[in-house]
Amino acid sequence: MEVSATSPSLQKMSFIRGSQPLWKAFWILYVLGSLSFTAIFVVLIKSLSTSHLLLQASHILNLQKETALLTTATTVVVIYIMYFLLCSISVWRCAKNTMRNLWANLAKIIISINFAWISWKAFVAFDSLLTHFSHQ
Repeated sequence: MEVSATSPSLQKMSFIRGSQPLWKAFWILYVLGSLSFTAIFVVLIKSLSTSHLLLQASHILNLQKETALLTTATTVVVIYIMYFLLCSISVWRCAKNTMRNLWANLAKIIISINFAWISWKAFVAFDSLLTHFSHQ
């Protein structure tokens, strides 16, 4: 069985290898993908915090509702960080695939600033998680 050149796994690998155009890596993966992920995350957390599903899951797992919500949010954030790293690597490597160096440099600057901001936020959040779980 042959894998076609347009299969989803080959498409993903072409982004990671840096063989896609910069605009695709930046606008589709980095911007639209991140916005979609954030919107889904907000809806998920909002609906879980007000639904009985989380309450039932917390009873089954013998956790408090806040701990179950915090665990769910932490899991989603870890998945987002992995997605963010994949997108950042893709944009950085695809930056060479543009006609103007201005766009390549601008994309790398945006990636660097966002990486620094997310790293700081992850550090602060990790410290908050440690504080929360150490008081239980």
